Amino acid sequence: MSLRRLAFLQWFGLLAGGLTWFAAFLAGAGTSVALCNPASGRWGIPYDTVQAALLGLGGAVVLLAEAAAVAVFRATRTVAEQDPPPEGRLHFFAIGAMVGNLVFLVIIVLSAVATIVDRACHQA
Repeated sequence: MSLRRLAFLQWFGLLAGGLTWFAAFLAGAGTSVALCNPASGRWGIPYDTVQAALLGLGGAVVLLAEAAAVAVFRATRTVAEQDPPPEGRLHFFAIGAMVGNLVFLVIIVLSAVATIVDRACHQA
C-alpha cells in the first residue's frame, strides 16, 4: 500500500471516531430539544427512530475508522513507534486510533441505548 493511502487511512482512523461521536451527540441533543419543546410538539418527531438511526450511522462510521486503523497497523507491523516519520508516526497513531475508536463505539452504543430506553422529556 502506498504511503499516501496509509496516511489518509491513518488520519481517517484517528479522527473519524471522535468527530462521529460529537456529531451524533449534537444531533441527538437537538432532537431531544425539538421533541421536548412545547412549540415543536406537533411536528411528530419519531425520537426512538432518530436515535436508532444515529446509533446505526455512528456505529458504521466508527467501525470503518477502526478498520482503517487496523489496516494501517497491519501495514506497519514491522515498524516500531520510535522509528522516524512517517512510518513510526503511522504505526503510533494507528495504535491510538484502534483504542480510541473502541472507546467511541462504546460511548455511542451506550448513549443511544440509554436515550431509547429512557423517556425523552422529564418535567421538573
